[in-house]
Amino acid sequence: MPQPAAPAPATPAAPATLRRVSHELVARSLTVHRVEDLTPSLRRVVLGGPDLAGFDAPGPADHVKVFFPHDPHGEPRLPVVDGGRWVNHDDPALLYRDYTVRGHVEPGALVIDMVLHPHGPAGRWAAGARPGQRLGVLGPRGSALPPLDRAWYLLAADETGLPALANWLDLLPASTTAHAFVEVGGPGDEIDLRSDARTEVTWLYRRDAPAGTVTLLADAVATLTLPTGPGWAWAGAEAATVRAIRRTLRDERGMDRDSVQMTGYWRVGEANFDHHSPDA
Repeated sequence: MPQPAAPAPATPAAPATLRRVSHELVARSLTVHRVEDLTPSLRRVVLGGPDLAGFDAPGPADHVKVFFPHDPHGEPRLPVVDGGRWVNHDDPALLYRDYTVRGHVEPGALVIDMVLHPHGPAGRWAAGARPGQRLGVLGPRGSALPPLDRAWYLLAADETGLPALANWLDLLPASTTAHAFVEVGGPGDEIDLRSDARTEVTWLYRRDAPAGTVTLLADAVATLTLPTGPGWAWAGAEAATVRAIRRTLRDERGMDRDSVQMTGYWRVGEANFDHHSPDA
């Protein structure tokens, strides 16, 4: 009597890929509820108010445009949204910068971690931020939801990308491994980074070198031996640094372009750098 055929071996499921979700574009007027110094160079601003209803930013690198008043104690000029479009984009009275939403830390509030620096209106406002002040917020227009089923993750950031990197670590499951490289000024600029994932964090110190003038982050990624199995790489930092990291991973290490997600958050010498530009 013929024996039943042995079942065919199961085909491993293909790794998940990036999923994008659109949101209704909404302009909000919010109030500073609390200000907290995380380090001498990083200040947390907690925002809230009735306009926050319906706000959602589930992706680790989701960002909003924050609109600042010209007078720190005045009211910011807000964007105008009509039919899902920002229609007064060219209004010279608008004063705004892009910021990553720091998720998973305070339900019912919009949390933004701002780098303090003496140049630029955003850094100066953050240095004097107080409860009761007002800010405008636009977005996010959409969320990029990354796969959380990879065997390993490589994360790289400077101070501007640190909130997104922290969001990543909040999301990663215990079943994976994360290698994180973070470039900051010095030991006093470190923050507590926790994750369910098996995580190795390497802090890189510029010391007295200005931000954007060293290659610490790109060099650290270039010297890492990539683990085996399907992985994912993310970076958020100065644009030239991100380009160098992308080139290393895609051109030299052969990582698939669909597994490398990285953005230049800023560029040396350029105010209000557009991180959607080809140079990012």
